Amino acid sequence: MSQTLTFFAPSSRKTRTELIEEFELIRSNQLAVSLLNGIPAFILILNTERQVVFGNKAFLEMMNLSEIDSMLGMRPGETLGCTSANKGADGCGTSDNCKVCGAIKSILSSLATGYGSEEFTLRTGNSTMLHLKVSTEIVLFSEREFILFTMQDISEEKKKLLLERIFYHDILNSAHNINGMAELLGSEDTQENKDEYLGMLMKSTIDLIDEINTQRILSKGNHFEYLSQPVEINSFVLYKEFKTEFESVSDGRIIISLDKRSENFTFTADKVLLRRVITNMIKNAIEAEHYDGKITIGMMTLNEKGAMLWVHNQSFMSEEVQLQIFNRSFSTKGSDRGLGTYSMKILTEKFMKGKISFTSSPSNGTTFIIEIPGKG
Repeated sequence: MSQTLTFFAPSSRKTRTELIEEFELIRSNQLAVSLLNGIPAFILILNTERQVVFGNKAFLEMMNLSEIDSMLGMRPGETLGCTSANKGADGCGTSDNCKVCGAIKSILSSLATGYGSEEFTLRTGNSTMLHLKVSTEIVLFSEREFILFTMQDISEEKKKLLLERIFYHDILNSAHNINGMAELLGSEDTQENKDEYLGMLMKSTIDLIDEINTQRILSKGNHFEYLSQPVEINSFVLYKEFKTEFESVSDGRIIISLDKRSENFTFTADKVLLRRVITNMIKNAIEAEHYDGKITIGMMTLNEKGAMLWVHNQSFMSEEVQLQIFNRSFSTKGSDRGLGTYSMKILTEKFMKGKISFTSSPSNGTTFIIEIPGKG
């Protein structure tokens, strides 16, 4: 049994001989094996080193295997192709990312208390994102402890629920802006700029209608069916639209400024989707500053009419938040909030074929960056 440096869970593993002995011990219990194979859920039996020593029929069928031998000794994340499993000193459970993994937390909970249950998001090597619910429980075979590891794929259920929440999240952003502009129109202090605010209000209602129509397509969950409608967009005009929109409804508490590195150029993109992404970037930045601070927007040209755009605020995110920021189920603000980052990733990468990233540190604050490819 060997042990190496780990960021989270212990790294020791049993030898091949010990694993085969444990497998034979479980297989010899014909009643238990029959019961496990009769359950449609995906079930693994792990030893106390978190290594696979048995997989039920449902799990083997999911993995297109006739027997567990090729996965004997692996850990759960390794069997499923988790991208974080290769980052640790000793595989699944030992990387920095594993600190926030629900599967490992559930396993460690069962080792400590006898039972564990968590939901978690798993990214695989082919960029698939799975949302799983896992339950773990200590079971005995010949008075030796093993871990009953049961998985349920709740990806579609979560995806549908999250898309609905994202829709309401984005629509509420637009509705609040429209409400703020309507209040400005009714104020005696703004009568001189009435025509300007009326134009902004009409534009916002058109944007809201576009968002609703777009959501009808996004809710199907298939980006291949979405027909993009790219238009030419001027970077500085886009900046001014966001500056006016957000500053006008913040009572002067939020200041939107242009990054000095920004360029005045024209690029091609689906403006409806782009507005949803940048709106969420700005909204999240404003929330991070507690609705009172300075937000910086920047934009630079990329080749072939593409664009790089970013939103910066002074606050920074903790390591735990950074490790989970684009996860489908992750929220720092409750189950019905904090959905902007997930929708930003889906809209940018799946629908606009772009890239999204972020940096965050105490000295430099937080910056979310999107890269939109040109349309030729």
